[in-house]
Amino acid sequence: MRRRALLAGLGAGLTTSLAGCFSDGGSSTPASPGDTPPTDDGTPTPTDTPPTDDTTPTGPVSWTASVDGAVGDPVHTGATLRYVDGSGPARDRWLFVPTEAGTLYALDPATGKDLWQADLGKPVRDVVVAPDAGLVVARAGKQTLGDDHLVRAFDAGGTEQWTFPGSADASPWGPLELLAAEGERVFVASRDDQPMSSGETLWSLDAGSGASTWTGEVGDPYSAAVTDEAVFVASRRAVDAFARPDGERLWRFFEEGVEYQFDTLRADGRTAFFATTSGTNSGHTRAITSDGSHAWQRPRYTTSVTLADALYLGGGPVTAVAPASGDERWETQGESFLVEGPVAGGVLYAGGDGFAAYDTESGDRLWTWTADADLVTPAVATEMAVYGDTGGGNDSPNRVYARNAADGSERWTFEADRGLSNLALGERVYVCSADGTVYGLRR
Repeated sequence: MRRRALLAGLGAGLTTSLAGCFSDGGSSTPASPGDTPPTDDGTPTPTDTPPTDDTTPTGPVSWTASVDGAVGDPVHTGATLRYVDGSGPARDRWLFVPTEAGTLYALDPATGKDLWQADLGKPVRDVVVAPDAGLVVARAGKQTLGDDHLVRAFDAGGTEQWTFPGSADASPWGPLELLAAEGERVFVASRDDQPMSSGETLWSLDAGSGASTWTGEVGDPYSAAVTDEAVFVASRRAVDAFARPDGERLWRFFEEGVEYQFDTLRADGRTAFFATTSGTNSGHTRAITSDGSHAWQRPRYTTSVTLADALYLGGGPVTAVAPASGDERWETQGESFLVEGPVAGGVLYAGGDGFAAYDTESGDRLWTWTADADLVTPAVATEMAVYGDTGGGNDSPNRVYARNAADGSERWTFEADRGLSNLALGERVYVCSADGTVYGLRR
């Protein structure tokens, strides 16, 4: 579930929208191995020089690139992808942009240069990178639940390596969700238009070949979390846990009358943290350990969870708890909300009508900043700066804000004419517009 969809459900008065996007063909246009000068070991080194023509934007915009229509959330990665057939040098920095028109774009994150395109034939919904296999993996399919989805994997030259399911032209299970890529595995689940707590399938796919290594039964996935030790899938009224690497079921947590809020599932090792937000046991945040028993439970309504050095619970005040025990470390006095809830340099950033910075050790509020918009969400952060954007409601401006981490003072503000995607952080701050423009914003 994307952040903008989560924002839309945070309560009355928070009017937001999803500026989303997403793609079955398999044709692609590989980039020339000589597009980027290689180093002595043959690894290309992207230049950091923006376009130099007369249309180069000014202000926070370092470069722009045009793609074929409405775009989704960009994915930046520092993982090295390789040409599987050994025909060209690998690159170690990528920006992947999915589009509603069905194209997956691979761009140079330093300059916005088009490295290659892959035509998936249907809207591209999700993109993940499987670095151990040197592949980028995308899910394609229309938004309607009656449509068939496919998952496709591409190497560093844009050449398709495998399709799931197998060589089929369409998924016999209908819609799919691309949950994650971790280590040598890619995790995919089926779903349908009647959310249930069971009856769907979770696949663990070999990232190199796309072959299924094991399956497990789950419900229609709301969210998922993957660690080195386990895979967790939250569905309606249930959370399922499977051990890695063999897929043995660890536990299933199920209660009648319980619903799980989108994007609250987090995990550490074989322990899962999640919140119930409606039904007979609403307002509980739980931790379930590897044997399925309660590690702890807190009577707390939670809209979002950030797991870093502590577990940070959003919804009303922000509360920091110890992951192992659930003991409260600190709680804010005023109301703020977490979505991404980025943590950097010992500071947690919360949103609302602006940004609020909290010391992660003490909970002390370091600074606040009020925006000229009703709803603002800090999305990504470094030790030097925090970046966020507006909620995207009908009356909200389409803005990205950059504030200094030290005191909240302004670095820059960027505004677009059309709705914006979620942000990605790399050498630049990346955001896509509904009109088909990709922006590389300076950090």
